[in-house]
Amino acid sequence: MRKTLRLGGLMAAALLAGCGTTSTITNLSPRTQPRNPEGLYPVEIEFRSNMQALKKETLKPYLQVGESNYPMRRTQRMENRWETLLPAPVSTNLVTYRVKVDFEYNAIPAALSNSVLSEPYQLQIREQK
Repeated sequence: MRKTLRLGGLMAAALLAGCGTTSTITNLSPRTQPRNPEGLYPVEIEFRSNMQALKKETLKPYLQVGESNYPMRRTQRMENRWETLLPAPVSTNLVTYRVKVDFEYNAIPAALSNSVLSEPYQLQIREQK
């Protein structure tokens, strides 16, 4: 009986921790954009997860460019979408960035934190003719 309880408890803990779940970040932004005089380029992502214990109100996505982080805000009237402006110096033609989404999920005895990091994305900035 004790072994059954321990095994059941371990299986429940594994399920709550996200075993078998997937979370994906999809970049919805164009890979090439014309040079903007302000040096700001829109970036939009979609975050999807099948984690049942995910606390959606705790989602905090942001762009990582080098050592800098830029918070993203929820896209109006869209579910699972986030946006921000990516700053790029005038002298730059290529910006590499990643998206990181921090979140909490329900666990026993208290909620735990986790995050998902995207693959590197590149924005190519082309001169306007």
